[in-house]
Amino acid sequence: MDRKRTVWMFVVALVLVGGLLLLLRREDGERVPEGSRTHGAPPATPAPARAVTETSPRPEPAHVTALPSRLVPATRAEDSAEPLGSFDGRVISASTGEGVKAAELTFAGAGGATSTRTDADGQFHLVLRTPGTWQLAVVTARGYLPFGPEWGQSPIRFTTVPGQRIKDIVLALTPEVELLGRVEDPDGQPVAGAQVRVLTGRGGESVLFPMPDRYTSDARGEFHFHAPEGAAVEARHPAHASARAEVTPSAMLARRLVLRLGKREDKPATTAGESLSGHVVDGGGTGVAGALVSVKSAASAWPRHFGDELGYETVTDAEGRFAVEDLEPGTYDVTARVMGMAPGELRDVAAGRKDLVLTLAPGTKLVGTVRDATTGKPLPSFTLAVSTKRGPLQRDAFAQLSFIDAQGRYELAGVPAGSYVVQVAAHGYAPAETQVEVPKGATGPVTADLSLGRGGKMTGRVVEEGSGLPLERARLSVEGLGSAEALSVRYDALTDERGDFTLDGLPPGELSLFVSAEQHHSRIISGITVRGDTTQPRTIELRKTEEGEEPQVELVGIGAVLAPREDALVLGEVMPGGGAAEAGLTTGDGIVRIDGRPVVELGFPEAVQRIRGPESSRLVLGVRRASAVGTDGSPASIVDIPVTRRRIRR
Repeated sequence: MDRKRTVWMFVVALVLVGGLLLLLRREDGERVPEGSRTHGAPPATPAPARAVTETSPRPEPAHVTALPSRLVPATRAEDSAEPLGSFDGRVISASTGEGVKAAELTFAGAGGATSTRTDADGQFHLVLRTPGTWQLAVVTARGYLPFGPEWGQSPIRFTTVPGQRIKDIVLALTPEVELLGRVEDPDGQPVAGAQVRVLTGRGGESVLFPMPDRYTSDARGEFHFHAPEGAAVEARHPAHASARAEVTPSAMLARRLVLRLGKREDKPATTAGESLSGHVVDGGGTGVAGALVSVKSAASAWPRHFGDELGYETVTDAEGRFAVEDLEPGTYDVTARVMGMAPGELRDVAAGRKDLVLTLAPGTKLVGTVRDATTGKPLPSFTLAVSTKRGPLQRDAFAQLSFIDAQGRYELAGVPAGSYVVQVAAHGYAPAETQVEVPKGATGPVTADLSLGRGGKMTGRVVEEGSGLPLERARLSVEGLGSAEALSVRYDALTDERGDFTLDGLPPGELSLFVSAEQHHSRIISGITVRGDTTQPRTIELRKTEEGEEPQVELVGIGAVLAPREDALVLGEVMPGGGAAEAGLTTGDGIVRIDGRPVVELGFPEAVQRIRGPESSRLVLGVRRASAVGTDGSPASIVDIPVTRRRIRR
């Protein structure tokens, strides 16, 4: 069955948090929520069918059923007289911290489904009717982006423990925001009739709530749309070259996004029109319904990229068939996933194939317990991120799940043989990771226990540049924390009325902050060192936007898009005006050393931090030139090239 990708219009911020990283006021005292109710599970209906830039780092798209991007568990467990155990929590707005009235939460388990609704203050109390593990299947509320992946495929797990009550679960939903888009020609004039698409790569979470993702600009070049932060919006018009822009935090604050088309080149542009289709089957050859099929540009082709940057997704029909249309000619990696089974994968597939067969296998289980490193007590809530090791630097996201379990246990089924990095994060703790080998032919579970230590704390203030006025509700987020893949636990803060903020649970080392505020330009602040329990307070200034000025993101770096490949960071886009362009670096060059240190020794996150630094400062990059491959096909020699860090605005 031919199915289109749908827009991930869902929980850009679904937060499980006790202390609330967002620094939002929390009222004390109990509320009496409405009683829960039970009903049958809805049918599992199939749905219609990111490289890291050092100027705005983000992970490669993880085409799995990913967690909402701000799931931050921080619950606590206590003894209870309820024989089956219970859960107490609150649904709030991620923007204001106020309780969300009449939000409906649906939990799916072996015995069907159970729902509860929040009271006027956003609080809920839930007693699941049978012991065991339940999935948080759906969260909806009027005026907020809903969460609803394929039925039975939610990555958020609640485990009931008799005699245990888990409290302080906070689910923060993102308000549904309408944005105004404007398509312009190279001279800034409006373009009517442009075809616009919203690209998110998160179709797996939009199955139960498909949303429009295609628009046409009107006579003023405008269109109204909904999209989560991080989405890409693309505009095409036959008289111009296409344009693409990201829905950044600044764009969300401004409620506006401008796409400026380029000048049409004389040579014809590469057109889409190819397709990939086939079947997803189990080990016995039977078609698998409801499998999530992801198609993305072949990793081996980088820095060349085929098709949409965020890839394509579709869900198999009742017979396990799938088709992805409108692909640019090229090679792609194709993956099929169903939670609980080892995925099927085909790499370097040429567009146009109609006979693909992706086979799902049982795999083995990855199990473990997560504890407080000091007390040894189990952590009742945490997020697990498992990545496949593809090389010394490259990790591909395999699965991300969140667990609410009074005994601190987790279980991930369907793990094939291979090398993995298991990373765990919890509110107030520095993330921890361990490497795991799953041997071929493994018949029993593979155990990986982890202990988390308390992280550091950072305080400070965000003010307006020049005037020094405090900026309320400025947003701060820690980038690239722990690995190249983004953990579902995000370390965010919103400033209070005095412009003050606190970030908690930070690991030791260097990190970067993304800082944004309404009607101000955003900044990426790098070189922040975390040592001990508390870092030095700092004041961050943001420049106010002028009348009619579009907000931009400012940072200091070399101005290049980087992706880890083998032993190097390979350059994709090289930005005009950046230090990389000044030094003559080009697409395809590989950074092997930074100031004499091999990048494989530094690791990807630290390497990115080393590349950033004070404006006009210099670093020496050991570069393997893409254009200097040996005549016998051997790798080129490494050349040391001085590069100056420049201030970049995008």
